[in-house]
Amino acid sequence: MKLTFERSKTSRSGLWVAAGAVVILVLVVLLLAVRNHRREVESAEWHLLEKGDALIRTIEAGTRAGMLRMRWGRGQLQHLLEETGRQPDVRFIAIVSPEGRILGHSMSDQIGTTLSFPERGKEGRGLRSAEYEESEGDRTFLVWREFKPLNRQAMGGRMGNHMDRMHGDDHMGGRKGEAEDHRLFPEEMQRPMIVLALDRSSYDMVRNRDLRSTFVISGLLLLLGVGGIVSLFWFQNYRMARENLKDTSAMAQEVVTSLPVGLMVVDRFGAVAFMNAAAEEISGLGASMVRGLPAADVLPDLMDTVSTSLDAGETLQEEERLCRFQGDRKVPLSISASSIVHEDGSTVGRVVILRDLREVKRLEKELRQKEKLAAIGDMAAGVAHEIRNPLSSIKGIATYFRSLFDETHDAREAAGVMIDEVDRLNRAVTELLTIAAPTRLVTARHDVGELVERSVRLVEAEAEALGVALSVDVPEKPMMAELDADRLTQSLLNLFLNALQAMQEGGGTLTVGLGEKDDMIHIAVSDSGCGMEPATLKSIFDPYYTTKAEGTGLGLAIVHKIVEAHGGSIDVVSRPGEGARFDIALPEKGGA
Repeated sequence: MKLTFERSKTSRSGLWVAAGAVVILVLVVLLLAVRNHRREVESAEWHLLEKGDALIRTIEAGTRAGMLRMRWGRGQLQHLLEETGRQPDVRFIAIVSPEGRILGHSMSDQIGTTLSFPERGKEGRGLRSAEYEESEGDRTFLVWREFKPLNRQAMGGRMGNHMDRMHGDDHMGGRKGEAEDHRLFPEEMQRPMIVLALDRSSYDMVRNRDLRSTFVISGLLLLLGVGGIVSLFWFQNYRMARENLKDTSAMAQEVVTSLPVGLMVVDRFGAVAFMNAAAEEISGLGASMVRGLPAADVLPDLMDTVSTSLDAGETLQEEERLCRFQGDRKVPLSISASSIVHEDGSTVGRVVILRDLREVKRLEKELRQKEKLAAIGDMAAGVAHEIRNPLSSIKGIATYFRSLFDETHDAREAAGVMIDEVDRLNRAVTELLTIAAPTRLVTARHDVGELVERSVRLVEAEAEALGVALSVDVPEKPMMAELDADRLTQSLLNLFLNALQAMQEGGGTLTVGLGEKDDMIHIAVSDSGCGMEPATLKSIFDPYYTTKAEGTGLGLAIVHKIVEAHGGSIDVVSRPGEGARFDIALPEKGGA
Protein backbone atom coordinates (compact mmCIF):
# COMPACT_ATOMS: atom_id res chain seq x y z
CA MET A 1 0.00 0.00 0.00
CA LYS A 2 2.83 2.38 0.82
CA LEU A 3 4.49 1.83 -2.53
CA THR A 4 1.23 2.41 -4.39
CA PHE A 5 0.51 5.62 -2.45
CA GLU A 6 3.92 7.12 -3.13
CA ARG A 7 3.76 6.41 -6.83
CA SER A 8 0.22 7.78 -7.12
CA LYS A 9 1.38 10.96 -5.38
CA THR A 10 4.31 11.22 -7.77
CA SER A 11 1.97 10.82 -10.74
CA ARG A 12 -0.30 13.62 -9.49
CA SER A 13 2.67 15.94 -8.88
CA GLY A 14 3.94 15.16 -12.38
CA LEU A 15 0.53 16.12 -13.80
CA TRP A 16 0.65 19.47 -11.99
CA VAL A 17 4.18 20.10 -13.25
CA ALA A 18 3.09 19.34 -16.81
CA ALA A 19 0.07 21.67 -16.49
CA GLY A 20 2.28 24.43 -15.11
CA ALA A 21 4.76 23.97 -17.94
CA VAL A 22 1.92 24.23 -20.48
CA VAL A 23 0.65 27.47 -18.90
CA ILE A 24 4.16 28.98 -18.91
CA LEU A 25 4.62 27.90 -22.51
CA VAL A 26 1.32 29.54 -23.54
CA LEU A 27 2.31 32.78 -21.82
CA VAL A 28 5.76 32.79 -23.42
CA VAL A 29 4.35 32.12 -26.90
CA LEU A 30 1.72 34.85 -26.48
CA LEU A 31 4.37 37.30 -25.28
CA LEU A 32 6.61 36.51 -28.23
CA ALA A 33 3.66 36.80 -30.63
CA VAL A 34 2.67 40.22 -29.24
CA ARG A 35 6.25 41.46 -29.36
CA ASN A 36 6.70 40.20 -32.88
CA HIS A 37 3.44 41.83 -34.03
CA ARG A 38 4.37 45.08 -32.36
CA ARG A 39 7.77 44.98 -33.99
CA GLU A 40 6.18 44.41 -37.39
CA VAL A 41 3.78 47.35 -36.82
CA GLU A 42 6.61 49.64 -35.78
CA SER A 43 8.68 48.50 -38.76
CA ALA A 44 5.83 49.23 -41.20
CA GLU A 45 5.20 52.64 -39.63
CA TRP A 46 8.90 53.43 -39.82
CA HIS A 47 8.94 52.55 -43.52
CA LEU A 48 5.89 54.76 -44.16
CA LEU A 49 7.49 57.58 -42.17
CA GLU A 50 10.73 57.13 -44.12
CA LYS A 51 8.84 57.29 -47.39
CA GLY A 52 6.90 60.38 -46.30
CA ASP A 53 10.10 62.12 -45.18
CA ALA A 54 11.75 61.38 -48.52
CA LEU A 55 8.78 62.70 -50.52
CA ILE A 56 8.55 65.88 -48.41
CA ARG A 57 12.27 66.50 -48.80
CA THR A 58 11.92 65.92 -52.56
CA ILE A 59 9.12 68.48 -52.83
CA GLU A 60 11.07 70.97 -50.76
CA ALA A 61 14.18 70.39 -52.84
CA GLY A 62 12.26 70.83 -56.09
CA THR A 63 10.61 73.99 -54.81
CA ARG A 64 13.93 75.35 -53.60
CA ALA A 65 15.62 74.69 -56.92
CA GLY A 66 12.79 76.30 -58.87
CA MET A 67 12.68 79.37 -56.69
CA LEU A 68 16.39 79.94 -56.81
CA ARG A 69 16.89 79.44 -60.53
CA MET A 70 13.56 79.82 -62.27
CA ARG A 71 11.73 82.24 -60.02
CA TRP A 72 8.91 79.78 -59.32
CA GLY A 73 5.48 80.85 -58.24
CA ARG A 74 2.47 79.09 -56.81
CA GLY A 75 1.53 77.61 -60.17
CA GLN A 76 4.82 75.77 -60.52
CA LEU A 77 4.50 74.50 -56.93
CA GLN A 78 0.96 73.27 -57.70
CA HIS A 79 2.28 71.44 -60.75
CA LEU A 80 5.02 69.82 -58.60
CA LEU A 81 2.43 68.69 -56.05
CA GLU A 82 0.23 67.18 -58.73
CA GLU A 83 3.13 65.31 -60.34
CA THR A 84 4.41 63.99 -57.01
CA GLY A 85 0.88 63.04 -55.95
CA ARG A 86 0.77 60.54 -58.83
CA GLN A 87 3.38 58.38 -57.08
CA PRO A 88 2.21 54.89 -56.03
CA ASP A 89 0.66 54.67 -52.55
CA VAL A 90 0.30 58.48 -52.35
CA ARG A 91 -3.26 59.61 -51.69
CA PHE A 92 -2.61 63.33 -51.75
CA ILE A 93 -0.08 66.01 -50.92
CA ALA A 94 -1.29 69.30 -49.50
CA ILE A 95 0.14 72.55 -48.25
CA VAL A 96 -2.11 74.05 -45.63
CA SER A 97 -2.11 77.10 -43.47
CA PRO A 98 -1.83 76.68 -39.69
CA GLU A 99 -5.61 77.12 -39.59
CA GLY A 100 -6.06 74.12 -41.94
CA ARG A 101 -6.99 75.94 -45.17
CA ILE A 102 -5.53 74.18 -48.21
CA LEU A 103 -3.09 76.47 -50.08
CA GLY A 104 -1.87 73.82 -52.49
CA HIS A 105 -3.04 70.26 -53.21
CA SER A 106 -2.13 67.42 -55.51
CA MET A 107 -5.81 67.50 -56.50
CA SER A 108 -6.44 71.12 -57.60
CA ASP A 109 -10.17 71.02 -56.79
CA GLN A 110 -9.30 70.78 -53.10
CA ILE A 111 -7.54 74.15 -53.02
CA GLY A 112 -9.33 76.60 -50.75
CA THR A 113 -11.07 73.88 -48.72
CA THR A 114 -10.23 72.95 -45.19
CA LEU A 115 -8.22 69.87 -44.17
CA SER A 116 -8.83 68.44 -40.73
CA PHE A 117 -6.01 66.36 -39.26
CA PRO A 118 -4.81 65.63 -35.73
CA GLU A 119 -3.09 68.45 -33.97
CA ARG A 120 -0.71 66.00 -32.33
CA GLY A 121 0.83 62.78 -33.51
CA LYS A 122 3.86 60.62 -33.10
CA GLU A 123 7.12 62.45 -33.58
CA GLY A 124 10.08 61.02 -35.41
CA ARG A 125 12.74 62.16 -37.86
CA GLY A 126 11.49 65.76 -37.41
CA LEU A 127 8.01 64.72 -38.60
CA ARG A 128 4.67 64.09 -37.09
CA SER A 129 2.53 61.15 -38.11
CA ALA A 130 -0.90 59.78 -37.37
CA GLU A 131 -3.57 57.56 -38.79
CA TYR A 132 -6.36 59.42 -40.61
CA GLU A 133 -9.86 58.16 -41.39
CA GLU A 134 -11.49 59.58 -44.50
CA SER A 135 -15.18 59.99 -45.03
CA GLU A 136 -15.68 56.52 -46.54
CA GLY A 137 -14.06 54.91 -43.50
CA ASP A 138 -10.85 54.32 -45.40
CA ARG A 139 -7.83 54.95 -43.18
CA THR A 140 -4.64 56.56 -44.43
CA PHE A 141 -1.29 57.43 -42.90
CA LEU A 142 -0.62 61.18 -42.54
CA VAL A 143 2.86 62.72 -42.33
CA TRP A 144 3.29 66.48 -41.83
CA ARG A 145 5.62 69.25 -40.73
CA GLU A 146 6.46 72.86 -41.58
CA PHE A 147 6.99 73.54 -45.25
CA LYS A 148 10.48 75.11 -45.43
CA PRO A 149 11.69 75.22 -49.02
CA LEU A 150 14.21 78.10 -48.47
CA ASN A 151 15.17 77.47 -44.83
CA ARG A 152 18.90 78.02 -44.50
CA GLN A 153 19.35 75.06 -42.15
CA ALA A 154 17.50 72.80 -44.60
CA MET A 155 19.53 74.09 -47.53
CA GLY A 156 22.87 73.47 -45.88
CA GLY A 157 26.04 75.52 -45.89
CA ARG A 158 26.85 75.30 -49.58
CA MET A 159 23.35 76.42 -50.66
CA GLY A 160 23.52 79.24 -48.12
CA ASN A 161 26.79 80.49 -49.64
CA HIS A 162 25.20 80.32 -53.08
CA MET A 163 22.28 82.46 -51.85
CA ASP A 164 24.71 84.95 -50.32
CA ARG A 165 26.39 85.39 -53.66
CA MET A 166 23.02 85.94 -55.35
CA HIS A 167 21.53 88.33 -52.81
CA GLY A 168 24.41 90.05 -51.11
CA ASP A 169 25.42 89.65 -47.44
CA ASP A 170 23.85 87.29 -44.96
CA HIS A 171 21.36 89.85 -43.71
CA MET A 172 20.07 90.75 -47.13
CA GLY A 173 20.06 87.07 -48.20
CA GLY A 174 17.87 86.18 -45.23
CA ARG A 175 15.36 88.88 -46.06
CA LYS A 176 15.36 87.82 -49.66
CA GLY A 177 14.60 84.18 -48.69
CA GLU A 178 11.72 85.22 -46.51
CA ALA A 179 10.43 87.39 -49.32
CA GLU A 180 10.58 84.47 -51.68
CA ASP A 181 8.57 82.35 -49.23
CA HIS A 182 5.95 85.06 -49.10
CA ARG A 183 5.99 85.40 -52.86
CA LEU A 184 4.71 81.79 -53.09
CA PHE A 185 1.90 82.51 -50.64
CA PRO A 186 1.64 86.33 -50.44
CA GLU A 187 -1.57 86.23 -48.51
CA GLU A 188 -0.08 83.99 -45.78
CA MET A 189 2.47 85.67 -43.59
CA GLN A 190 2.96 82.62 -41.34
CA ARG A 191 4.76 79.48 -42.48
CA PRO A 192 2.45 76.83 -43.94
CA MET A 193 2.44 73.03 -43.24
CA ILE A 194 3.04 70.29 -45.83
CA VAL A 195 0.83 67.24 -45.36
CA LEU A 196 1.43 63.90 -47.07
CA ALA A 197 -1.28 61.18 -47.09
CA LEU A 198 -0.02 57.67 -47.85
CA ASP A 199 -2.15 54.67 -48.78
CA ARG A 200 -2.26 52.16 -45.92
CA SER A 201 -3.83 49.29 -47.86
CA SER A 202 -0.51 47.58 -48.66
CA TYR A 203 0.65 48.24 -45.12
CA ASP A 204 -2.55 46.75 -43.69
CA MET A 205 -2.31 43.80 -46.04
CA VAL A 206 1.28 43.12 -44.96
CA ARG A 207 0.35 43.65 -41.34
CA ASN A 208 -2.59 41.27 -41.59
CA ARG A 209 -0.45 38.73 -43.38
CA ASP A 210 2.22 39.05 -40.69
CA LEU A 211 -0.46 38.79 -38.05
CA ARG A 212 -1.78 35.59 -39.60
CA SER A 213 1.75 34.24 -39.92
CA THR A 214 2.40 35.13 -36.30
CA PHE A 215 -0.76 33.33 -35.23
CA VAL A 216 0.10 30.28 -37.33
CA ILE A 217 3.70 30.13 -36.11
CA SER A 218 2.64 30.74 -32.52
CA GLY A 219 -0.01 28.05 -32.83
CA LEU A 220 2.52 25.63 -34.27
CA LEU A 221 5.04 26.46 -31.55
CA LEU A 222 2.35 26.11 -28.93
CA LEU A 223 1.17 22.83 -30.42
CA LEU A 224 4.73 21.49 -30.60
CA GLY A 225 5.49 22.66 -27.08
CA VAL A 226 2.31 21.23 -25.61
CA GLY A 227 2.87 18.04 -27.57
CA GLY A 228 6.42 17.83 -26.26
CA ILE A 229 5.32 18.39 -22.67
CA VAL A 230 2.48 15.91 -22.97
CA SER A 231 4.86 13.43 -24.60
CA LEU A 232 7.32 13.88 -21.77
CA PHE A 233 4.52 13.40 -19.25
CA TRP A 234 3.30 10.30 -21.05
CA PHE A 235 6.85 8.99 -21.31
CA GLN A 236 7.36 9.59 -17.60
CA ASN A 237 4.16 7.72 -16.82
CA TYR A 238 5.19 4.95 -19.20
CA ARG A 239 8.60 4.73 -17.56
CA MET A 240 7.03 4.61 -14.12
CA ALA A 241 4.53 2.00 -15.26
CA ARG A 242 7.37 0.00 -16.76
CA GLU A 243 9.32 0.24 -13.50
CA ASN A 244 6.20 -0.84 -11.61
CA LEU A 245 5.83 -3.78 -13.95
CA LYS A 246 9.49 -4.69 -13.52
CA ASP A 247 9.16 -4.47 -9.74
CA THR A 248 5.99 -6.54 -9.77
CA SER A 249 7.54 -9.10 -12.13
CA ALA A 250 10.68 -9.30 -9.98
CA MET A 251 8.59 -9.75 -6.83
CA ALA A 252 6.40 -12.37 -8.48
CA GLN A 253 9.46 -14.14 -9.86
CA GLU A 254 11.12 -14.14 -6.45
CA VAL A 255 7.96 -15.35 -4.71
CA VAL A 256 7.34 -18.12 -7.24
CA THR A 257 11.00 -19.16 -7.28
CA SER A 258 11.15 -19.29 -3.48
CA LEU A 259 7.93 -21.25 -3.01
CA PRO A 260 8.49 -24.37 -0.89
CA VAL A 261 6.23 -26.32 -3.26
CA GLY A 262 6.99 -27.18 -6.86
CA LEU A 263 5.36 -25.01 -9.51
CA MET A 264 5.30 -25.91 -13.18
CA VAL A 265 3.54 -24.11 -16.04
CA VAL A 266 2.66 -25.83 -19.31
CA ASP A 267 1.70 -23.68 -22.30
CA ARG A 268 -1.21 -24.22 -24.68
CA PHE A 269 0.94 -26.44 -26.89
CA GLY A 270 1.80 -28.79 -24.04
CA ALA A 271 5.40 -27.61 -23.69
CA VAL A 272 7.09 -26.83 -20.38
CA ALA A 273 7.11 -23.04 -19.97
CA PHE A 274 8.34 -22.64 -16.39
CA MET A 275 9.65 -24.65 -13.44
CA ASN A 276 10.70 -23.21 -10.10
CA ALA A 277 13.57 -24.49 -7.96
CA ALA A 278 11.34 -26.79 -5.89
CA ALA A 279 9.94 -28.42 -9.05
CA GLU A 280 13.50 -28.93 -10.31
CA GLU A 281 14.50 -30.61 -7.04
CA ILE A 282 11.42 -32.86 -7.06
CA SER A 283 11.74 -33.94 -10.69
CA GLY A 284 15.53 -33.99 -10.80
CA LEU A 285 15.41 -31.96 -14.05
CA GLY A 286 16.79 -28.50 -14.77
CA ALA A 287 14.34 -25.87 -15.99
CA SER A 288 16.74 -24.71 -18.71
CA MET A 289 17.02 -28.27 -20.00
CA VAL A 290 13.29 -28.99 -20.34
CA ARG A 291 11.91 -25.53 -21.20
CA GLY A 292 10.13 -25.75 -24.53
CA LEU A 293 10.05 -29.57 -24.55
CA PRO A 294 6.75 -31.50 -24.50
CA ALA A 295 5.75 -32.06 -20.88
CA ALA A 296 4.19 -35.43 -21.73
CA ASP A 297 7.60 -36.65 -22.93
CA VAL A 298 9.66 -35.17 -20.12
CA LEU A 299 7.31 -36.07 -17.24
CA PRO A 300 4.99 -38.77 -18.63
CA ASP A 301 3.85 -40.24 -15.31
CA LEU A 302 2.98 -36.84 -13.86
CA MET A 303 1.29 -35.44 -16.95
CA ASP A 304 -0.83 -38.57 -17.39
CA THR A 305 -2.34 -37.90 -13.96
CA VAL A 306 -2.83 -34.19 -14.72
CA SER A 307 -4.28 -34.69 -18.20
CA THR A 308 -6.72 -37.34 -17.04
CA SER A 309 -8.43 -34.88 -14.68
CA LEU A 310 -8.13 -31.63 -16.66
CA ASP A 311 -9.22 -33.16 -19.97
CA ALA A 312 -12.40 -34.27 -18.21
CA GLY A 313 -13.06 -30.66 -17.19
CA GLU A 314 -12.21 -31.25 -13.53
CA THR A 315 -9.72 -29.50 -11.28
CA LEU A 316 -7.09 -31.72 -9.66
CA GLN A 317 -6.91 -31.04 -5.92
CA GLU A 318 -4.28 -32.54 -3.60
CA GLU A 319 -4.24 -35.97 -5.23
CA GLU A 320 -1.48 -38.23 -3.90
CA ARG A 321 0.53 -40.18 -6.45
CA LEU A 322 3.82 -42.05 -6.46
CA CYS A 323 5.38 -40.53 -9.56
CA ARG A 324 8.32 -41.98 -11.45
CA PHE A 325 10.96 -39.68 -12.87
CA GLN A 326 14.09 -40.25 -14.88
CA GLY A 327 16.49 -42.85 -13.57
CA ASP A 328 13.75 -44.90 -11.88
CA ARG A 329 13.39 -42.14 -9.31
CA LYS A 330 10.15 -42.46 -7.34
CA VAL A 331 8.76 -39.57 -5.33
CA PRO A 332 5.45 -39.50 -3.44
CA LEU A 333 3.67 -36.29 -4.45
CA SER A 334 0.52 -34.35 -3.71
CA ILE A 335 -0.57 -33.00 -7.10
CA SER A 336 -2.84 -30.03 -7.76
CA ALA A 337 -3.51 -28.71 -11.24
CA SER A 338 -5.84 -26.34 -13.04
CA SER A 339 -6.24 -24.80 -16.48
CA ILE A 340 -5.24 -21.21 -17.24
CA VAL A 341 -8.25 -19.73 -19.01
CA HIS A 342 -8.21 -16.48 -21.00
CA GLU A 343 -11.04 -13.97 -20.58
CA ASP A 344 -12.42 -15.08 -23.94
CA GLY A 345 -12.77 -18.62 -22.58
CA SER A 346 -9.82 -20.18 -24.42
CA THR A 347 -7.28 -22.30 -22.51
CA VAL A 348 -3.79 -20.83 -22.69
CA GLY A 349 -2.01 -23.35 -20.49
CA ARG A 350 -1.94 -25.36 -17.30
CA VAL A 351 -0.41 -24.79 -13.90
CA VAL A 352 0.72 -27.76 -11.83
CA ILE A 353 1.59 -27.55 -8.13
CA LEU A 354 3.69 -30.37 -6.67
CA ARG A 355 4.15 -30.98 -2.97
CA ASP A 356 6.90 -33.41 -1.96
CA LEU A 357 5.50 -35.94 0.51
CA ARG A 358 8.75 -37.71 1.32
CA GLU A 359 9.18 -35.89 4.61
CA VAL A 360 5.48 -36.33 5.37
CA LYS A 361 5.76 -40.05 4.72
CA ARG A 362 8.81 -40.24 6.96
CA LEU A 363 6.97 -38.47 9.75
CA GLU A 364 3.98 -40.73 9.25
CA LYS A 365 6.26 -43.71 9.55
CA GLU A 366 7.72 -42.37 12.77
CA LEU A 367 4.24 -41.71 14.04
CA ARG A 368 3.19 -45.26 13.28
CA GLN A 369 6.29 -46.51 15.04
CA LYS A 370 5.50 -44.43 18.09
CA GLU A 371 1.94 -45.71 18.00
CA LYS A 372 3.30 -49.26 17.97
CA LEU A 373 5.50 -48.45 20.92
CA ALA A 374 2.55 -46.95 22.74
CA ALA A 375 0.52 -50.09 22.09
CA ILE A 376 3.41 -52.27 23.22
CA GLY A 377 3.74 -50.16 26.35
CA ASP A 378 0.15 -50.79 27.26
CA MET A 379 0.65 -54.50 26.67
CA ALA A 380 4.00 -54.58 28.48
CA ALA A 381 2.51 -53.29 31.70
CA GLY A 382 0.15 -56.27 31.81
CA VAL A 383 2.82 -58.74 30.69
CA ALA A 384 5.26 -57.56 33.34
CA HIS A 385 2.64 -58.01 36.01
CA GLU A 386 1.39 -61.38 34.78
CA ILE A 387 4.70 -63.00 33.79
CA ARG A 388 7.48 -61.72 36.05
CA ASN A 389 6.02 -63.07 39.28
CA PRO A 390 5.43 -66.62 37.87
CA LEU A 391 8.91 -66.52 36.41
CA SER A 392 10.41 -65.87 39.80
CA SER A 393 8.51 -68.87 41.20
CA ILE A 394 9.55 -71.12 38.34
CA LYS A 395 13.21 -70.06 38.70
CA GLY A 396 13.09 -70.77 42.45
CA ILE A 397 11.60 -74.22 41.95
CA ALA A 398 14.13 -75.04 39.19
CA THR A 399 16.96 -73.93 41.44
CA TYR A 400 15.63 -76.18 44.21
CA PHE A 401 15.41 -79.23 41.92
CA ARG A 402 18.92 -78.64 40.63
CA SER A 403 20.25 -78.71 44.15
CA LEU A 404 18.75 -82.18 44.73
CA PHE A 405 20.95 -83.84 42.12
CA ASP A 406 24.69 -84.11 41.75
CA GLU A 407 26.54 -82.66 38.81
CA THR A 408 26.58 -85.90 36.83
CA HIS A 409 22.86 -86.43 36.94
CA ASP A 410 20.76 -85.57 33.87
CA ALA A 411 18.04 -83.93 35.98
CA ARG A 412 20.51 -81.38 37.31
CA GLU A 413 21.35 -80.40 33.73
CA ALA A 414 17.64 -80.12 32.84
CA ALA A 415 17.05 -77.89 35.86
CA GLY A 416 19.93 -75.67 34.74
CA VAL A 417 18.41 -75.36 31.28
CA MET A 418 15.13 -74.38 32.87
CA ILE A 419 16.87 -71.69 34.92
CA ASP A 420 18.62 -70.29 31.80
CA GLU A 421 15.38 -70.14 29.86
CA VAL A 422 13.65 -68.38 32.72
CA ASP A 423 16.47 -65.83 32.77
CA ARG A 424 16.16 -65.36 29.01
CA LEU A 425 12.42 -64.87 29.29
CA ASN A 426 12.97 -62.40 32.12
CA ARG A 427 15.40 -60.43 29.95
CA ALA A 428 12.82 -60.30 27.15
CA VAL A 429 10.25 -58.92 29.56
CA THR A 430 12.78 -56.37 30.82
CA GLU A 431 13.55 -55.26 27.25
CA LEU A 432 9.87 -55.02 26.57
CA LEU A 433 9.45 -52.71 29.53
CA THR A 434 12.45 -50.69 28.41
CA ILE A 435 11.08 -50.10 24.93
CA ALA A 436 7.58 -49.35 26.15
CA ALA A 437 8.19 -47.20 29.18
CA PRO A 438 9.23 -43.52 28.79
CA THR A 439 13.00 -43.15 28.80
CA ARG A 440 14.20 -41.22 31.83
CA LEU A 441 17.75 -39.94 31.46
CA VAL A 442 20.15 -39.15 34.28
CA THR A 443 22.47 -36.79 32.47
CA ALA A 444 25.84 -35.29 33.36
CA ARG A 445 28.90 -33.95 31.55
CA HIS A 446 30.86 -36.89 30.12
CA ASP A 447 33.71 -37.40 27.72
CA VAL A 448 32.13 -39.29 24.80
CA GLY A 449 35.50 -40.64 23.70
CA GLU A 450 36.04 -42.28 27.07
CA LEU A 451 32.58 -43.88 26.95
CA VAL A 452 33.25 -45.25 23.46
CA GLU A 453 36.60 -46.77 24.48
CA ARG A 454 35.07 -48.34 27.61
CA SER A 455 32.21 -49.83 25.55
CA VAL A 456 34.68 -51.31 23.05
CA ARG A 457 36.69 -52.96 25.86
CA LEU A 458 33.53 -54.76 26.99
CA VAL A 459 33.31 -56.63 23.65
CA GLU A 460 37.05 -57.24 23.08
CA ALA A 461 36.91 -60.82 24.31
CA GLU A 462 33.92 -61.78 22.17
CA ALA A 463 35.44 -60.08 19.10
CA GLU A 464 38.68 -62.01 19.60
CA ALA A 465 36.76 -65.26 19.91
CA LEU A 466 34.99 -64.58 16.60
CA GLY A 467 38.16 -63.49 14.85
CA VAL A 468 36.94 -59.92 14.39
CA ALA A 469 39.50 -57.10 14.40
CA LEU A 470 38.69 -53.88 16.27
CA SER A 471 39.58 -50.44 14.85
CA VAL A 472 38.88 -47.48 17.14
CA ASP A 473 39.52 -43.84 16.10
CA VAL A 474 38.97 -41.53 19.07
CA PRO A 475 40.57 -38.04 19.18
CA GLU A 476 42.85 -37.25 22.10
CA LYS A 477 40.95 -34.03 22.74
CA PRO A 478 37.99 -34.68 25.08
CA MET A 479 34.55 -34.31 23.54
CA MET A 480 32.24 -33.33 26.36
CA ALA A 481 28.47 -33.70 26.14
CA GLU A 482 25.48 -33.70 28.44
CA LEU A 483 24.21 -37.32 28.38
CA ASP A 484 23.25 -40.44 30.32
CA ALA A 485 26.40 -42.56 30.34
CA ASP A 486 24.66 -45.86 31.18
CA ARG A 487 22.04 -45.45 28.44
CA LEU A 488 24.60 -44.46 25.81
CA THR A 489 26.82 -47.41 26.78
CA GLN A 490 23.79 -49.70 26.43
CA SER A 491 23.13 -48.35 22.91
CA LEU A 492 26.76 -48.78 21.84
CA LEU A 493 26.90 -52.33 23.21
CA ASN A 494 23.77 -53.24 21.25
CA LEU A 495 25.33 -51.89 18.04
CA PHE A 496 28.67 -53.67 18.73
CA LEU A 497 26.96 -56.99 19.43
CA ASN A 498 24.81 -56.73 16.28
CA ALA A 499 27.94 -56.02 14.24
CA LEU A 500 29.80 -59.03 15.75
CA GLN A 501 26.84 -61.28 15.02
CA ALA A 502 26.82 -60.11 11.38
CA MET A 503 30.52 -61.16 11.10
CA GLN A 504 30.49 -64.34 13.22
CA GLU A 505 30.74 -66.67 10.24
CA GLY A 506 33.81 -65.31 8.47
CA GLY A 507 35.32 -62.68 10.73
CA GLY A 508 35.98 -59.12 9.64
CA THR A 509 36.60 -55.67 11.08
CA LEU A 510 34.55 -53.62 13.52
CA THR A 511 35.37 -49.92 13.06
CA VAL A 512 34.36 -47.26 15.57
CA GLY A 513 34.95 -43.57 14.78
CA LEU A 514 34.29 -40.38 16.71
CA GLY A 515 34.15 -36.83 15.32
CA GLU A 516 32.56 -33.40 15.71
CA LYS A 517 30.64 -31.33 13.13
CA ASP A 518 28.08 -28.49 13.30
CA ASP A 519 27.87 -28.59 17.14
CA MET A 520 27.06 -32.28 16.97
CA ILE A 521 29.13 -35.26 18.13
CA HIS A 522 29.09 -38.09 15.56
CA ILE A 523 29.71 -41.74 16.44
CA ALA A 524 30.12 -44.14 13.51
CA VAL A 525 29.94 -47.93 13.94
CA SER A 526 30.83 -49.95 10.82
CA ASP A 527 31.21 -53.64 10.15
CA SER A 528 32.26 -55.72 7.17
CA GLY A 529 29.52 -58.27 7.60
CA CYS A 530 26.81 -59.58 5.30
CA GLY A 531 24.93 -56.27 5.01
CA MET A 532 21.18 -55.79 4.69
CA GLU A 533 18.55 -55.67 1.98
CA PRO A 534 16.64 -52.38 1.29
CA ALA A 535 13.44 -53.93 2.68
CA THR A 536 15.23 -54.74 5.92
CA LEU A 537 16.56 -51.17 6.25
CA LYS A 538 13.02 -49.75 6.19
CA SER A 539 11.94 -51.72 9.28
CA ILE A 540 15.23 -52.12 11.12
CA PHE A 541 14.20 -49.89 14.05
CA ASP A 542 10.70 -51.35 14.39
CA PRO A 543 10.09 -53.30 17.63
CA TYR A 544 10.17 -57.09 17.22
CA TYR A 545 11.51 -56.87 13.71
CA THR A 546 14.47 -59.21 13.38
CA THR A 547 16.18 -61.42 10.81
CA LYS A 548 17.88 -63.57 13.44
CA ALA A 549 16.50 -66.91 14.56
CA GLU A 550 17.16 -66.18 18.23
CA GLY A 551 16.71 -62.41 18.24
CA THR A 552 13.95 -60.51 20.00
CA GLY A 553 13.89 -57.55 17.57
CA LEU A 554 14.11 -55.02 20.40
CA GLY A 555 17.82 -54.21 20.44
CA LEU A 556 17.89 -51.58 17.66
CA ALA A 557 14.50 -50.24 18.71
CA ILE A 558 15.99 -49.56 22.16
CA VAL A 559 19.04 -47.90 20.57
CA HIS A 560 16.80 -45.68 18.48
CA LYS A 561 14.73 -44.69 21.50
CA ILE A 562 17.78 -43.85 23.66
CA VAL A 563 19.38 -41.73 20.92
CA GLU A 564 16.14 -39.81 20.33
CA ALA A 565 15.79 -39.24 24.08
CA HIS A 566 19.18 -37.48 23.96
CA GLY A 567 17.86 -35.21 21.15
CA GLY A 568 20.01 -36.96 18.55
CA SER A 569 19.46 -39.03 15.44
CA ILE A 570 20.64 -42.35 14.05
CA ASP A 571 20.98 -43.33 10.38
CA VAL A 572 22.06 -46.56 8.76
CA VAL A 573 23.62 -47.27 5.38
CA SER A 574 24.01 -50.83 4.17
CA ARG A 575 24.15 -52.96 1.06
CA PRO A 576 24.06 -56.75 0.76
CA GLY A 577 27.58 -58.17 1.07
CA GLU A 578 29.13 -54.77 1.90
CA GLY A 579 28.47 -54.51 5.63
CA ALA A 580 26.58 -51.80 7.47
CA ARG A 581 27.33 -48.38 8.94
CA PHE A 582 25.39 -46.81 11.82
CA ASP A 583 25.83 -43.06 12.36
CA ILE A 584 24.77 -41.52 15.67
CA ALA A 585 24.59 -37.72 16.02
CA LEU A 586 24.34 -36.30 19.56
CA PRO A 587 24.05 -32.64 20.54
CA GLU A 588 26.89 -31.35 22.72
CA LYS A 589 24.47 -29.65 25.14
CA GLY A 590 22.28 -32.65 25.66
CA GLY A 591 18.84 -33.57 24.39
CA ALA A 592 15.26 -32.88 25.39
